Amino acid sequence: MLTIQSYLTAMLIYWSAAIIAIILMRRLWFAAPLTSMGGVTLGLIGGVLLVPAFPGSDVQSMAPALIIVVFNTLFGEGLESAISPALLLLGGALAGAVAGLLWARSQADRSSL
Repeated sequence: MLTIQSYLTAMLIYWSAAIIAIILMRRLWFAAPLTSMGGVTLGLIGGVLLVPAFPGSDVQSMAPALIIVVFNTLFGEGLESAISPALLLLGGALAGAVAGLLWARSQADRSSL
């Protein structure tokens, strides 16, 4: 069984790796002044990577929402078992896209000064 401490430790490690990946994507894939579309794309990727799935007490493993949606849909009980994590994933993707857009616009405003 998962304990709260083991789940939080695993998610901390996963989030650290995802944040490092987002930083590397920003430096390697996008132009120096981040455009609005680049900010939305980077935020969308970040939102999808960083959304956790909260397992129940009967769950024996831990995985991010993206992995749970894919595996439950393809190999599990089908789309019905993937609805709840898919909604979390969609919310995280939208929040990430909005945050990326706001970040790109604030960077553009700062560079125009």
